[in-house]
Formats: sequence, C-alpha cells, structure tokens
Amino acid sequence: MPWFPYPALSACGKIDRRGHVGSFDVVLVTGDAYADHPAFAAAVVTRLLERLGLSVAVIAQPQWGSTADFMVFGTPNLFFGVTSGAMDSMVANLTSMRFPRKTDRLSPGGRPGLRPKRALQVYVQRIREAFPEVPIAIGGIEASLRRFAHFDFWEDRIRDPILIDAPADVLLYGMAEGALSRLVDRLRKSEGRRPKLREPIAQTCFRVPPGSWLEFAGQAVEILPTAEEIRRDPRRLLDAALKMDSSVHPGVPILVQPHPKGDIVCFPPSREDWLAEPTVLDRLRFNRRAHPLYDEAIPGLEPVQFSVVSHRGCVGGCTFCALALHQGRRIRSRSQAGIIAEIRELPNHPDFRGTVPDVGGPSVNMYGWHGFEAEGIDRLVPGCKDTVISRGGLKPLLDLLTAALELPGIRHVFLGSGLRYDLLHSEDRPFFLRILQKHVSGQLKVAPEHLDRNVLALMRKGPNSNFENFIEDFRRATREIGKELYLVPYFMTAFPGAGDADELIAEFVKQHHLAHEQIQEFTPTPGTLASAMYHAKIDLQGRPLPVAKTLTSRASGRRKIQGNRKKNR
Repeated sequence: MPWFPYPALSACGKIDRRGHVGSFDVVLVTGDAYADHPAFAAAVVTRLLERLGLSVAVIAQPQWGSTADFMVFGTPNLFFGVTSGAMDSMVANLTSMRFPRKTDRLSPGGRPGLRPKRALQVYVQRIREAFPEVPIAIGGIEASLRRFAHFDFWEDRIRDPILIDAPADVLLYGMAEGALSRLVDRLRKSEGRRPKLREPIAQTCFRVPPGSWLEFAGQAVEILPTAEEIRRDPRRLLDAALKMDSSVHPGVPILVQPHPKGDIVCFPPSREDWLAEPTVLDRLRFNRRAHPLYDEAIPGLEPVQFSVVSHRGCVGGCTFCALALHQGRRIRSRSQAGIIAEIRELPNHPDFRGTVPDVGGPSVNMYGWHGFEAEGIDRLVPGCKDTVISRGGLKPLLDLLTAALELPGIRHVFLGSGLRYDLLHSEDRPFFLRILQKHVSGQLKVAPEHLDRNVLALMRKGPNSNFENFIEDFRRATREIGKELYLVPYFMTAFPGAGDADELIAEFVKQHHLAHEQIQEFTPTPGTLASAMYHAKIDLQGRPLPVAKTLTSRASGRRKIQGNRKKNR
C-alpha cells in the first residue's frame, strides 16, 4: 500500500510542519482530532485540496481562548477552511439530557472538552480577529444544518443563520467537493484577496446586503420566513423546514432568508457535481491512521479504520434525520470497481488483519439504487405513491460484498452498520439469507425507532415498518442457515407525539428477549422537520402535538425500558 505524506498539523500543543517550508495555500481548522481516513471530514478536504495542487496545514482542536493557536501557520495564500468536525459541536459536547459528555470519541484518548460549544462560531471569530482580510470558508455538518435560522435545543430558542454569528465569507453545505473546487478557482483568481463572493457558486451560501438578493431574481427564488417571524410564530419554523427539506437537489430554487444584518442566499447543487460525486473517493488515498503527532489513540477511528464508503444520500424521509439537509435524498453509489480497488489495497496495510468491518453508507440497502434520474423527491413514507427506486433490492449490495470477499487477503466483509429492515421485500429473501450467512459477524443492527404506528407515521418511517414480523423472519432465517445471530435494535423515545406510547417498547423488548442498550431520547437537531415539530408542538399537517420537554418527561420512556432490564436481572 503506498504511503502518502501527512499534512502539517498543530494539535495538543505540538506543531509538525512535515518538512514544509514557507506559507501554506490553505489552513484548515477542525474540531476533531486529525485522522487520515475518509470518515473524517478534514482528511477528505485535505486530500482533495492536495489533489488540486495546494499545500495544506491543519489546526486540530485549537485552544480557543486566544488567537495564538490559529496563527501557528501564518497567513494562508488562499483561505482558511473551518469545520466543527464530524458532529455538530453541541451534540458532541452535550447529551440529549443536556449533561456534559464524559468522553469524546473523536479526540485523542477520548478526552472531552477539546472543542468549544458552537465551535464554528468560536473558530471563525478567532480567525477573523487574527486575520481580518483573509477569506474564510466554513463547511461540515454544523454549517449545513445551521445555514438558516434554526431551533437550538440546548438554549431552547431560535438562533440566527450561522453566517450571522460566524463572519465567514462563504458556507459550503453538504459534501460539496465540487463546490470546493470552484471556490478554489475563484480564490486563485483573486490572488489571496477577499473577493466579492456574490456570483453564484453551486452548493454554497453567502450573506449579502439586505435586499441585494434581487440581483438573482432572474432565477427561481424561494423566500423563507425570517428568524424574527419564526420567533413570533413557531409554526413558521415548520414552514421553513418543509421548504428546506427539498432544497438539496439540483434544479430546485435558490433559497433566501432575509435578515437585518444581511440576507442569506443559498444556491442549489449542480447536476454535474452530483453525477461526479461517486468517483471522488476513488481518486483520493488515505493512510487510515491517526496523525503521528498524537501520543494517544483516537477511539472513533478504531472501529471504522478499514470500513469502506459505498454511497451517499438516502431516499428515506425520516423527519428526525439530518442527513437530507447534508447529503440529499438521491442515492449516488460508487462503482463496484472503485470500491473493489480500494479494498484490494487493504491487505498491504500493516494494521490490517483480514476483516473489513463495514461496507456502507446511509441505509446500506440502498447501494445501487439509482434514484437520481427520478422526478421529484423520493420518500419512503406510508401511503406515498411517488417513490421511485431501482428495484435491485439487496442484489447490488450482495454482488459487491461477494466480490470483495473473493479478493486475496480478505477473510471477512461485514455490514457493521446494519440493514434497514423495512426496505426488504419478498424477492430479497435469497440475498438476505446470503448476507446473514456470510456478512453478519454475530449481531445485526437494525433501527425500528419505535413500535407505535402513529409515532412511526410522525417519523415518516417506511410503510413496511413491522418490526415484530421482521423478528420472526430473522429468527426463521437464522435457523435455515444454521447460524446463531442476534438482533440489536435501536429505539428512540420522547419523540414528539409519542406520549405513553413509549411504554410499548418496554413490553416489546421483554416479550421478544431483545437487547435494548441502544436507546436514546429524541434530540432536536437544527434544521430537521422533527425539531420544528418539537418546537412548534404541531405535526406536519399543523395539528396540535403533545411534546415531552422537561428532563423528567423526556427520560421516562428510557427509564421504563432500562428499568425492566434491571428488574429482569
């Protein structure tokens, strides 16, 4: 396996320039520790920028009390790039009960407290203090989900779009490799000066002077309710969320949210970029290790070190999921040849022991489902007649797994992230049996989320969400193949509208002798439909909805379920 130079890194009080002399073209700031792996956003951006011919330095988890850590690599020739990391920094720092987390798996040694709350805002403000004239681009999950006015669960209030609080020049939302390439071209032409980034760049957002968005009126424009309108009437948050829910696809209108400090203008992705996305990871190479500057392991790297990404996007329409705002609802699958070429290199890695722990993406069943060409939005929701998918079912996934398992040096290829059981059809059964036999190590992870039909409808789960039937089918299948396997279900309590229905989960797991450690109170994350439902206390049709908001009421469902577990012992 070829080894590639690590980027210059500043982290944990140490600086490693990796032999670089002179200034860097781009300096990236990230809230995660730096691991050279495709699951870590800073690594993907670094390798992409290097492929574009740029020199890159990374400042990982800087001390944010002063500008000192942000100045270690000097002034970049082109721009600063900023991300809070693979998670929203508020989610990374606080639990669903608003308590500080005891560990941070994306930090060396799992140490908590190495990234600030509202990391994007803090990092950008420090950079702007130190380098007032250098362009700043922000991206990642926190930028994507907070690009418009949003409900903040931890403060229980509506916050302004992130570009109001974090004075960056441009926001790149979603995966945005194509947008990043075009931004680099624009900044190269400006020769390091802050350009007027008012011209459209697909899949980016700018803050413009109030009313100046009218210059884009020649194109389709959708006006979102303002932050102040939402504060006066929480129902307007749901109006905005429904418009945003379908805004991450080529050909949709430009979204504009007026604000007294500057209107937010967001341009849709380009069709060209989306068609090219599956080849991005085929062209990039990673060392699949933490940067050698670290003395401690990064806990979040270990389970995914040899996992492989198969696709992006999800055609599901779950109201609680932030994925749509970040990756969109259209599947973009990597080619089997590209994935096999990546796996073929793994046996040359000194840490590899023959097992690929996971091949997947959002809802791994969807690998090979080419829904991009369909008109409209693909949603797997009860009663929806417009769902358009390639009915390849599990066959494309099984073909991929089979081909990977036949490679020299590959002993096991597993689906560590599990399957979406409610997307299985009768014609999938022979493929399902084969996957259980060859590609499940002992436990199959599934996410029923809930059992009550009304709650599942509020979640917009698929029409086949009958978990009891699946349990029977799963156990029958394991007897057929003669293999002892276990289900590990993920349940969500305290969802808007659930009320006493959470008690069904406690009785169900007891009745069916299921593992039930994977239980989480619903956490309203910025931008999602369910967060709007939680804040406004209404469902998608505007009908009143009971919502658990106190810590006691939010925790009651989980405590009943896990209390039964202790009682049964």
